Amino acid sequence: MNRKFLLAGFIILQPLTVEASWQERLLLSPSKVKGMQSVEQGQSASSPNPLNPRVITLDFGREISTVSSLDVSMEDEGVPSSVTEEFETVLEWLQDPPLDLSESDNLQISWKKDIDLNDNEPPEPRLTYAKLSNQDQDIELIVSEGKNNAVLLFKDEMLIDSFQPPIMDAQLTSRFGIRRHPVYGGARRHNGIDLAAPLGTPIMATAPGRVAFIGRRSGYGLVIEIEHDADTISRYTHLSRSASGLAVGDTINSGDILGEVGTSGVTTGPNLHYETRVNDRPVDPLTEGKRILSGTIYQQQNYQEVLYEARERFQSIIGTSTDPSLAALSE
Repeated sequence: MNRKFLLAGFIILQPLTVEASWQERLLLSPSKVKGMQSVEQGQSASSPNPLNPRVITLDFGREISTVSSLDVSMEDEGVPSSVTEEFETVLEWLQDPPLDLSESDNLQISWKKDIDLNDNEPPEPRLTYAKLSNQDQDIELIVSEGKNNAVLLFKDEMLIDSFQPPIMDAQLTSRFGIRRHPVYGGARRHNGIDLAAPLGTPIMATAPGRVAFIGRRSGYGLVIEIEHDADTISRYTHLSRSASGLAVGDTINSGDILGEVGTSGVTTGPNLHYETRVNDRPVDPLTEGKRILSGTIYQQQNYQEVLYEARERFQSIIGTSTDPSLAALSE
């Protein structure tokens, strides 16, 4: 299979485009090009000057035609497993029932990856945009850049769902409703959702509000509760610790860091148990709870602008440049 890796790094200065001899496209600023040249002059990428830390954020994109299953096609095209898992998890959050990914004919997908030139371990690559297309419909998914990482879902250009996940890189391991308890056994009501993630993963507020409670509660372990409008709270449990300086009464914005994933309380491993409650009645965080809280993330009038910007950015990642001024860099 003839494969191309599509690579782009975006910066504030006017970007430059390189089509290298190994068919890799790279967008770098003049300052980043200068930095890369200094590596070639003897300062290896694995051991640069520790007094000059440098991190480059790169954008990758793929256009994939499904041959068998979408999972296999994404793996064949070099999409990182963490991006594939995040993509599927987000679709689970936003689609009820989830999409059958094997039925989609084409996929456009992009993600970001940080490269630390001082050889520090970077975070996992992170999903930014995806478009699933077949003869019936176009489904587009955007993870907004910036502080809140809100997720938007479009169907044929219409915004049909949005959500601020409490954790971006997590596996949905248990849904709301009756389930067999993983510790005590037997069928019990599960009042929230469980998101498995590594110990210490940041946990974000899913909507604006006020810190109503920080403390320990029985099997929940360390708990933070955020009070929202209309007698609604969001509850975050099993934390290892709360964010430094966070206190009851603090005003919280969507996407603010509340604490870190832990194993406090009754758990089988590091995870976040997340609830939404209305008048102390637990509601499904992925349906009713999400509808109540998500209205504060994006207003309907600006959603199309967000969609068009995401499309344009994807096209700039995979686009071909004919700028002759950088021809020497690919020789």
